[in-house]
Amino acid sequence: MQHPTQRRGRPLNPAVGESALRATLELLDEHGYAGLRVGDVAARAGIGLGALYRRWTTKQELVLAALSNAAGARDVAVSDDPETDLLDGLVAIADGLTGPAGRHLAALFSGTEPELAHAIRTAKVIPLRDANTERLRRVIGNVPDLAARADIGPGLIVIRFIAEGKPMTCRQIQEQVIPLMTKLTDPA
Repeated sequence: MQHPTQRRGRPLNPAVGESALRATLELLDEHGYAGLRVGDVAARAGIGLGALYRRWTTKQELVLAALSNAAGARDVAVSDDPETDLLDGLVAIADGLTGPAGRHLAALFSGTEPELAHAIRTAKVIPLRDANTERLRRVIGNVPDLAARADIGPGLIVIRFIAEGKPMTCRQIQEQVIPLMTKLTDPA
């Protein structure tokens, strides 16, 4: 597939693409993946179907782009303080569990929409996991169990959200989650 930046000819209007991505997320939230129709996205965005297909050739590409775009908007900026970056990233995960992200999590767990689950994993979960692992690496270095330690934070945040129905607070993450991720064990 040729992405918009690789296309020959007149440049694509970025506002049209942004409008299509917003409309895709709205309709995805309203109807789920199975109920999402590309024609409805074009109508909601106020663009022609051809303009949509010039950017994304399939429904799956469109949904993946919309989810990736939304996930990118929540990226945590890298600072000179790796511990603060780690905390900010985990707080962003906790805060993101309400609203559409919570519905996307439900789609992952339900197994009723495998295409949507795949798009969510590709666009949101894997990049989030990779970023969290990198933030933790900046704090504790390249320890052998880095990936497992990185998964502890989001795993605990998600299970607490499921069990308690509300996201963990910044203070809870700082006091309960980060120590589990960063405590180095003594070699025996």
